[in-house]
Amino acid sequence: MKDNSELTLRKQKDFNRVYKRGKSKGSKYVVVLYRNNNLGYTRTAFVSSKKVGNSVQRNRSRRLMRESYYSVRNNIKEGYDIIFVARNSINDAGMKDVLQSMYGTLKGCGLFK
Repeated sequence: MKDNSELTLRKQKDFNRVYKRGKSKGSKYVVVLYRNNNLGYTRTAFVSSKKVGNSVQRNRSRRLMRESYYSVRNNIKEGYDIIFVARNSINDAGMKDVLQSMYGTLKGCGLFK
């Protein structure tokens, strides 16, 4: 198993590749952008723009998305770059709501094993 630093999407060119050539699917709280990376393992990123709110709200939204992903990550196919983008409606959501939203979106993307 790779350590967390290798499983995180970090380089701008990788982000741009997913944004430009990847596919996307949205739900009430989260937008998922994904693309095959041909690496054999999945890298993720959690993004929250200023539209979501102040720094406290942005950090909370990323934390909710990260925890939701960690609870389903063992069922996700390997070999993808996935970017989770928070919508501003996530501010009113709880952990259970975000988890259901993320689960449905990932399932709709066909990213489950």
